Amino acid sequence: MLSLPISGEEVGLIKLADGSELKLRILVVDVREAGFSPFGGVNFDVKVIGGVSTRSVPEELRKAVSGKPLMPLEPPPDGWEIVDIVE
Repeated sequence: MLSLPISGEEVGLIKLADGSELKLRILVVDVREAGFSPFGGVNFDVKVIGGVSTRSVPEELRKAVSGKPLMPLEPPPDGWEIVDIVE
């Protein structure tokens, strides 16, 4: 694999409807030609690594989960709550 220097780096910021903010990083590790597209042009296989971390969480959300385990033994019966991305 060819080793190249990092040519640029930016952190994506995501704001959620509940007031939380997340940081998102995506790193392209490898790109290889994978044949030709029937629509014209070349297809590529792209290997990426991604990471998401918390930037901030409103205090009322912190209080709502304080004292609860980080991961429940059983998933909630109704599944996870969907939180919209607002920005």
